[in-house]
Amino acid sequence: MSMKQNIFRPKYHFALKRGWINDPNGLVWFQGKYHMYFQCNPYSNNWDKMHWGHAVSPDLIHWEECKPVLIPNELYEDYDRGGCFSGSVVVNEDKIYAFYTAVSLVDGEVCQRQCMAYSFDGYNFIKYEKNPIIESIGKDFRDPKVIFHDGAWQMVIGGSDKNASDLESHGRIYLFYSKNLFEWIYSGILYEAKAGEGTMFECPDIFEIDGKWVITASPMNRTDFLPTVYMVGNINFKNCIFFHEYSGTLDFGPHYYASQTYKDKYGQIISMAWLGGWEWMPWINDHGPSEESGYRGIMSYPRLIDMEENVLKMPPYSNDFELKNDFEYSQKSKRSDKNTYNILDNMCERIYISGTISRDKNSTELELEFFDIEEQKIIIKLDFLFGNIITDFTEADEYIRSGIRIYKADIQNETDIDFSIIKDGNVLEVYLLGGKYNFTSMIYPHKGKIGIGIRLKDTFIRYRKINIE
Repeated sequence: MSMKQNIFRPKYHFALKRGWINDPNGLVWFQGKYHMYFQCNPYSNNWDKMHWGHAVSPDLIHWEECKPVLIPNELYEDYDRGGCFSGSVVVNEDKIYAFYTAVSLVDGEVCQRQCMAYSFDGYNFIKYEKNPIIESIGKDFRDPKVIFHDGAWQMVIGGSDKNASDLESHGRIYLFYSKNLFEWIYSGILYEAKAGEGTMFECPDIFEIDGKWVITASPMNRTDFLPTVYMVGNINFKNCIFFHEYSGTLDFGPHYYASQTYKDKYGQIISMAWLGGWEWMPWINDHGPSEESGYRGIMSYPRLIDMEENVLKMPPYSNDFELKNDFEYSQKSKRSDKNTYNILDNMCERIYISGTISRDKNSTELELEFFDIEEQKIIIKLDFLFGNIITDFTEADEYIRSGIRIYKADIQNETDIDFSIIKDGNVLEVYLLGGKYNFTSMIYPHKGKIGIGIRLKDTFIRYRKINIE
């Protein structure tokens, strides 16, 4: 089978017509539309000298690709393995301000510094004449996220106490503040990783919800392999202190990286991420099949963020799919059964299904199976006895095949498991228990089509086939 036969364009996830994309770098509602910016290489489907790409949308789901807005043409960012790295944007006084990491060589060493550009229309940016605005304080020092809080602009930046490749290093999140967006003052280290939590924190984010502060980041070389983590607590910005109360992950799958939060036009907090991974994640060898003239890299479907007892919940932002076959189905298994119940009549390329699985308390396991006609499959198992979520890639397609991972989850007492499943092109997103436990993976099934099975004895399944193609 050729590479082309494995590649199917998404309909509800943003991807470039051609070229590489990774981290989302900002999304704002500005002048009547959403503007999304992202790291990209518009000339090749491989990671290379980074630009900032741009797309616009009326609803966060249907996107129009625009020309890149940041091109690495200044001395402080002109480097073949550098350029305009990730960051964030804010709106202030009818202008968009973009903050990004400029990567170049200084005296023969890679140097990462923070820069700023601004725009009156969201399409054309002017780089600040006094860039860089923050000089480097470490070999790894990147991905500025800016918010406004308590009368000042606050900026978090990812870093490391040594460098990301040193397994003895500890990731750091630095804090800066500013009164005017141009002049920044160092506050200190807001968080430093403990052993095993990662050697570098990429793409840090910070937001407030329900009176709590949440820090998220994508750690490098984390021993439990989680691609994106979050920490809940309280922050004393004046003294740069984080009072840590609870930790979790935004996603149990291998492909939910560099998540960032934004406000939609209604003020709701949403999250979007890059569906990809890097070589330091040992179960990923590359980024899937692609043609040189095609694309590589996809953004996630937007997720709405909520909190319940310090735990984040991230259900799909909107069910604004083109509705087809909108019918409700149900089926009941026998107490002695442990067969796989197919919830699709045929293999399908594009799917949106939501529903509820009600189990008897004596049922200790639930398996969701995603398979193609060549019997390649991904299995997500909920272990209610020990409270684990187990992902099994041992029989997945050749591009994502890997092993079994076990993650601790608080599911022992759950009897009604609501779920939503999105399969769109080469993307699979699974939302469980109202988005409390999510799973995201790229997927390359035969002819792009999959079936979905549910395996559990003594259960009642209710679901809606909302969109099937």
